[in-house]
Amino acid sequence: MNCRICDSPTVPFLDLGFQPLANHLLTHPDEQHQTYPLNVRLCTSCRLGQLAELVPPDVLFREYAYYSSVSTGAVNPANSLVERAISTARLDDKPLAVEIGSNDGYLLRYYRRWRVRVLGIDPARGPANAAALVDVPTVQEFFTAALARTLPPADIIHANNVLAHVPDLDDFVAGLAILLKPDGVCYVEVPYLGALIEGCQFDTVYHEHAYYFSIASLRWLFLRHYLYLADIEHLPVHGGSLRLTIRKHPESLAFVEEIDGSDTQARAGRVRAYLTMVLSDLRRRGKRVWGYGAAAKATVMLNYCGIDRTLIEAVADETPAKIGRYIPGTGIPIVHPDDWLAAAPDYTCCFAWNFAQVIAHRYARTYPGKWFTPYYWDSLPKEKAS
Repeated sequence: MNCRICDSPTVPFLDLGFQPLANHLLTHPDEQHQTYPLNVRLCTSCRLGQLAELVPPDVLFREYAYYSSVSTGAVNPANSLVERAISTARLDDKPLAVEIGSNDGYLLRYYRRWRVRVLGIDPARGPANAAALVDVPTVQEFFTAALARTLPPADIIHANNVLAHVPDLDDFVAGLAILLKPDGVCYVEVPYLGALIEGCQFDTVYHEHAYYFSIASLRWLFLRHYLYLADIEHLPVHGGSLRLTIRKHPESLAFVEEIDGSDTQARAGRVRAYLTMVLSDLRRRGKRVWGYGAAAKATVMLNYCGIDRTLIEAVADETPAKIGRYIPGTGIPIVHPDDWLAAAPDYTCCFAWNFAQVIAHRYARTYPGKWFTPYYWDSLPKEKAS
């Protein structure tokens, strides 16, 4: 296949086999569910990582169990980002802030404190309805250029972790160009391909993420619509992300980037082999292992490694919409953290590894067991199995 941005040839990058949809949790451990190929290819020119086969957005996002307000990693930076946007934007008498992929209104609600009009755009019914409860009006549609033409021009646009979900990148970015005022500013956050490769974070690959961006691919994409990268920040969010500041005025921004993912498949295989060995070893020694964080990363990791309830008893998660469900392909139940604390397992694997330190600190006085993540095993015992 050719690249969906620059039409150059692509090469194999990472194949995780057939996987269930990571955020489509089950109501019963044996419930039937669909699987889809999860195969990433890499552009030989702009270095865009992209799924070879896309799942239709209606299948992925109409019912969505992720609520941003539950995530400390999403909420904590939101207020400071809003303050920064307010201080740098050129606002008129009735400014408008729009967020695409606004979820439950976790970010836009901070603009209301500054008397800025807000509008969310999100097709997921549950989060959009939750946004209405905090006075964030939300258009329950997918963002397109056609939709942008029906909306009032925006002084500030946010698109956090949504561009990677979009099948038609050109149509989406054309919509940004239509919606943004001439002197407006747009903030876009995307997962960074360079961080994925450096840390071999293959569990950040799932069907909702159709794309894994290099800086070169982003620059190419926005320039086609006369939008310019005014600033690029590297963020630790989701294991490594980019925050782009986009404007309609040309900016002089230099960047140096080297992307080489030739050994990613082999490194992912080594993680799979070692994690499975560790869990099997703990099981043989009679140790109880639970998980924490029923994020999409958990579904991908568990299915790729072939881990089920024989190795991990349950996964704790704070999200109300997830509790009582099951991780597809594994039979592993999702429970409230109180149940996990009551069970007091010997070991807990933190699948939300990008927030592992925050989570471990939160439970430092209440959880007596040991923590590890799929990528870090420093807390595991040194002795060999008997």
